[in-house]
Amino acid sequence: MDPITHGLIGIALSTLSGHAMQLNDPVFLGCTLGAMLPDLDIIAHVKGRLNYLLKHRGASHSLIALTGMALGLSSGLYLLFPTTSWMTVFSWTLIGTMSHGIMDLLNSYGAELLWPFSRKKITVDMIMLTDPVVLGSFLASFIISLKTPNLAEISSLTALLFSALYLGYRHLGQRKTLDRLMGIYNMNKRDQVKVLPAMFHPFTWNFILFQENFVRFGIIRNQTPLICRVLPKFDEDNPSVLNALEGNLAEIFSQFTPYYHVIAHFLEAEECNVEFLDLRYWAKGDFLYSGKVILNEDGEISQEIFHLLPNQEGVLVNY
Repeated sequence: MDPITHGLIGIALSTLSGHAMQLNDPVFLGCTLGAMLPDLDIIAHVKGRLNYLLKHRGASHSLIALTGMALGLSSGLYLLFPTTSWMTVFSWTLIGTMSHGIMDLLNSYGAELLWPFSRKKITVDMIMLTDPVVLGSFLASFIISLKTPNLAEISSLTALLFSALYLGYRHLGQRKTLDRLMGIYNMNKRDQVKVLPAMFHPFTWNFILFQENFVRFGIIRNQTPLICRVLPKFDEDNPSVLNALEGNLAEIFSQFTPYYHVIAHFLEAEECNVEFLDLRYWAKGDFLYSGKVILNEDGEISQEIFHLLPNQEGVLVNY
């Protein structure tokens, strides 16, 4: 989720405490600021976009970090505004920080919720990074709360209920889309099909088909699927692929995305490029994030490159 949506959700949750939306109220401030605080990991951007992509939604979005943020923020607010018990301020601040972590699980980027026990980003692949329906419902609730404060609690509950129903609708749509794709492409096992939210279109799904000899990536809109890329099978027995999987780029992709594909491209002079593709995001007719491992004639890694955008110069990996 984007910071604006997180902030609006924090405001909506804070109104359920019975406290007014006032800048001198520690509960309102704690819940609202807590809902946005984890995205301060944007400071990783000062070391480059690649560093930000690798650090974003990492340790800062774990249950441990979210709890620690709530402790620190609520304690500071209590010292500034000792009008409410520390436990009350902490509880609502924790609700705010936890709402951030939970909402970030809904899109394909995910979050390392279980760090340091697991570096895997958890995701339920339900909605796009900025969903207009969720954003619109909480924005409407915020406007109503400003204009009619006595309706703040009702409008917040309505926004929460509407968003929950919308997520239920998305879940059913995802399951129906999966079943439809299985029928169209004669797939027998549900784990052979992955349905993901499209990057820019809230009512469109992307899909991945893991077939015997190919991996197909496509888009389904108005119940009509379109195959965008057909990729050869991930050959883990290929010596070049095995060598590339020992490198830094492979480690990055294994932590960065749960859906990546590897292809070996053999060149002249016995050199080989091994391509890494993040299958989550499709933009401008290609996958948004990709990487390339260049192997010399002895099969050793000579260079590793991460591409942040399609058809643009990549970043040398030094990880």
